[in-house]
Amino acid sequence: MLPSVLGGRIILQVEETKAATPSFGLPPPRFLPRRYKPRNVGSWSGHLAFANDLITAIRPGLIVELGTHWGESYFTFCQTVEEQQLSCLCYAVDHWQGDEHAGRYGEEVFDEVRQYNDRYYRQFSYLLRRSFDDALSQFDDGSIDLLHIDGLHTYEAVSHDFRSWLPKISDRGIILLHDICPRHEDFGVWRLWDELAAEFPNTFDFHHSWGLGVLAKGSVQRNSPLTELLFGGSSSLRENVRRHYVIYASHLENILGRSPLAVCSPSPTDGVPDIRVQIFPYGEQGYSEEACQIRPMRPGAWETLTFDLRVPSGLGPLRIDPGSEPSFIEVGDIVVHAGKPEALVWASPASSNQRNLAPAGTSRLPFSDDRSFLLSFGDDPQIIVAIPPDISSPAKLTISLRVSPASRQAIELFELFTSQLKAEISRLEQQGQQRQQQLEQQLEQQLEQRLESERELQTQHQAEREQQELKIAALQQDGERLTSEVAAATTRARELTARNEAAQLALQETQQQLRIAEETLYRMHHSLSWKVTEPLRKLMALLRSGPRQPQS
Repeated sequence: MLPSVLGGRIILQVEETKAATPSFGLPPPRFLPRRYKPRNVGSWSGHLAFANDLITAIRPGLIVELGTHWGESYFTFCQTVEEQQLSCLCYAVDHWQGDEHAGRYGEEVFDEVRQYNDRYYRQFSYLLRRSFDDALSQFDDGSIDLLHIDGLHTYEAVSHDFRSWLPKISDRGIILLHDICPRHEDFGVWRLWDELAAEFPNTFDFHHSWGLGVLAKGSVQRNSPLTELLFGGSSSLRENVRRHYVIYASHLENILGRSPLAVCSPSPTDGVPDIRVQIFPYGEQGYSEEACQIRPMRPGAWETLTFDLRVPSGLGPLRIDPGSEPSFIEVGDIVVHAGKPEALVWASPASSNQRNLAPAGTSRLPFSDDRSFLLSFGDDPQIIVAIPPDISSPAKLTISLRVSPASRQAIELFELFTSQLKAEISRLEQQGQQRQQQLEQQLEQQLEQRLESERELQTQHQAEREQQELKIAALQQDGERLTSEVAAATTRARELTARNEAAQLALQETQQQLRIAEETLYRMHHSLSWKVTEPLRKLMALLRSGPRQPQS
């Protein structure tokens, strides 16, 4: 019997987080950040969904961040600008050398951030590698619509940064200050925030993820539910906003935040370690760990995973690594959604006979005609998915998987079983081929007999056709002879007709002359002289009628 892992397929139901719309007016967040806890640094992770909603609401024309480090917050700004198709420029200001609070680091941080920025956002995003004060001259007063301050966190440093950059903020601009909650050591952002909350009428503060202060410099845009709640809502509604984003931050942490060490540790619920599924877009540098996304899943169960799809057009296919151990791998539906609103643009359903995927690494297909089931014989299974290169980004890829870890011996035993099954299938195929050959030979014999019969019929038909042609030729000759005789008879008839017509004309002339003569005689007969001379004429006639003497 086949192992149970070969059970029936399931139809993919794309499972989305569908929280009910909060009663205070904000829609449920759906943001999925591409840059989440880079290098396991995620002090800003809890505010990513809020940053996305804020930029969507105020639609800034210029965004500046002071203090970028690995770029978790900054590249969320950029992702939102791209997804919302805003006409907005983004600037990250940092010397990328670290400080007393973030720690000191080398060139590897800036090099990685620069490569990421060049790969995805170089059309509108710029990195200014200089001090905050040196970058001031790059911006006009009143030009910045969103400023994020996240530099050195001493009171003196952050106060200087805020006061120096405040003139650069537009009248409708928003300022974000991170780390307003920590009060240990020499952190002093909380102290500045207390001052600003008393000085500016429109402020809002989050308490999770080290705290985030939101400050409107001047008039507040009241054209969105978010800004209305931030700066005009009651205390209870504002608390609901805080809870709203804390809950979604927990959701993102649940689906994105498990580190490789965490996903390999036993689950507190069942004691079974999770499986780490990785996706690698193919970029200019090939498959890169920097562009990798990770999703955990339970072993042995069908799960639907969603990835942010960012494929440079025309460069190459996606690579999916389903775990890192010997296992049975079943691939369900693979779908891609894109656009605003999201629409299905490509699919590779499990029921299809032609799937755009192939095994790689330590995985292979036990059945060449079934590309929905793979075996992994080692610690590097890979699935290559040929996504069409003309899909516009941003897009989301959803894949249904079931990965069932097994020992190498079980995999080898299964392959042995499938090899025996293939051998039996091959034997049956050979028998079928032999039977097919026999049937083909019988068919050839029947065809040859049929051809022979057809040749005999063709010969008979040819003889009959020749006889018919001879008869037709004789009839044609008779016809030609009769035609000649008819032509001669016609000529004679025409001659006789002409003679008859001439005789008739002569007869008519004779008759005319006779009539004339009769009329003449008639007149002479009745004339007087005729009567007087009648005796004499009789005598003359008598004399003439006597015997003639022969002449000497």
